[in-house]
Amino acid sequence: MREEWRWPLTTSASPRREQEAPVRNSPEWFPLVLAAGLVFVVTISLVLAYEAWCADRIYPGVQVWGVSVGGMRPADAARHLREHLALPSIELVGPGRSWKAPPTDIGLRVAAEATAEAAFRVGRGPEDGPITHLLLLLGGHPIAPILSYDEAAARLYLQALAKEIDIPPVDAALTFQGLTPVASAARLGRAVDIEAAITALRQALQNPNGARVVLMVREVLPQVTDAEAARLQAEKLLSAPLTILLPDPRQGDPGPWSLSPEELAGIITTTVRDGRVVVTLDREALQAYLEDLAPSLAIDPADARFHFDERTGRLVPIASSSPGRALDVEASIESILAAVEAGQHTAPLVLRVVPPRYSENATAEELGIRDLVAVGDSYFIGSPSGRDHNIRLAAKKFDGLVIAPGETFSFNKYLGEVSAEAGYDEAYVTLGEMLAIEVGGGICQVSTTVFRAALKGGYPVTERWAHYQRVGYYELRGHGPGLDATVYAPSVDFKFVNDRPTALLIETEVEEAAHRLIFRFYSTDDGRRVEIRGPVVSDETEPGPPVYQLDEKLVPGTVREWQTAQKGLTAKVERWVYDRDGNLLYHNVFISKYAPRRAVYRYGPGYEPPQTGE
Repeated sequence: MREEWRWPLTTSASPRREQEAPVRNSPEWFPLVLAAGLVFVVTISLVLAYEAWCADRIYPGVQVWGVSVGGMRPADAARHLREHLALPSIELVGPGRSWKAPPTDIGLRVAAEATAEAAFRVGRGPEDGPITHLLLLLGGHPIAPILSYDEAAARLYLQALAKEIDIPPVDAALTFQGLTPVASAARLGRAVDIEAAITALRQALQNPNGARVVLMVREVLPQVTDAEAARLQAEKLLSAPLTILLPDPRQGDPGPWSLSPEELAGIITTTVRDGRVVVTLDREALQAYLEDLAPSLAIDPADARFHFDERTGRLVPIASSSPGRALDVEASIESILAAVEAGQHTAPLVLRVVPPRYSENATAEELGIRDLVAVGDSYFIGSPSGRDHNIRLAAKKFDGLVIAPGETFSFNKYLGEVSAEAGYDEAYVTLGEMLAIEVGGGICQVSTTVFRAALKGGYPVTERWAHYQRVGYYELRGHGPGLDATVYAPSVDFKFVNDRPTALLIETEVEEAAHRLIFRFYSTDDGRRVEIRGPVVSDETEPGPPVYQLDEKLVPGTVREWQTAQKGLTAKVERWVYDRDGNLLYHNVFISKYAPRRAVYRYGPGYEPPQTGE
């Protein structure tokens, strides 16, 4: 195409030139456009390249508390933060001094991965673009780190620190210098408020430059602020003895008892009650003191005693019951402590009533007394008067006794004291190889008889001792050796158990004409069957030569036998007890080993005893 350009006419008289043909050159603005295009293309290319480079990196300009992480991949940034990020130091200020708390000691840690991830997310929001990224590059962008805070570790650190700060309060107290009570004053304490410190520490950790935390210290009041009243109470207590007495004492009762001021000072103590010091006495010391008194104050209850009327099947009371008493140790302690607290110098003991097990109103039906279940007997023909008397007296101790189901019968328990004051006479007893005379001789006739009744009744025998030597009285009227039982309180006893489900009534009787002692056992016949075999005698040994002893009281030239000779031997008695169905309940073997006994003769002056070879 041919482009024509026309210039406009002019009014000047200039010569007319011939019109030239137009030249076809580029417009003047084209280079500018071309340069701008190149710049745009380069810029776009750089932006795209920059964005591609930052696709897996943190945008440059991002900082974490002054530590640059821009241009780093998150893993590298996390590692870099762990190495270079300085955690804030905390100064803890307490009374009179301060402590620099190492960040790790108070549980502060950098969550490096989480912080790097947060830095990586900067500039990647939906509204962010290249302009935002350019601003990050040029102006930078600080962020706070993500920290992990272990409050339990901080609490442990503060608790350990508190040991250097805390001062425990001092209670007012009472001490003694000999018999003089001394009161000491109370003092305030102090303690770090751990919870307030935890709260202040949590706030301070937000500051990258560290912080100063003033520990809150509170006063701690003593529990006891004054001991003067207790001092006056103790002074009054120690001014005179403390008298302990029985309420309504009976004739013959022990007491009263007195604790001197020196003794009181040894057991005095204090306790805190309602914020005040109270003077009292040591409970354990009082308990030991009262338990020593208790046996002397105890009176056993007396059960009613009965005979069984076989014709009517009823119990006939022969002795009424009476209650006993016992020291109530715990109640007595409370009584004494109450008197001390009230400032009194006398305190009553507390006794409790111990009721009898069986009153005189008990019936045969209630107790299960229906049948004669066993009889034991022995003969004491020819016993000297003292021995005869002791047998009768001791036998009465057991007449009418009721032994409860399951109870262990103890001969010594029911026999009681054996003494002249208790009414016993002197009589022969066996002590080793020689006969001797003691108060109570002959009582073994009674224990032997009750043993025979228990043996025949099928009762379990839990303790039985044979005599050291054979005693002729126990073998009278057909009774062989091995059926005796000796007793010697308190170490040698005879015991058996009432294993029936009903009570056992014991009756004793002396047949005067035959000098026969009888024990009758009444209970409910449970059908048991008893077989006794023996005695089987073995190991007989001859006694040694007789012994002659001078007795100045005998008529001169006379001699008389004091002790007869007796062979030694071993006797075995066996017993089988079967129930009503024939099942074996007990099998017992009673072995009795008797030593030989030499004859003993006593002679008057002028008698020449024969030569015995000794």
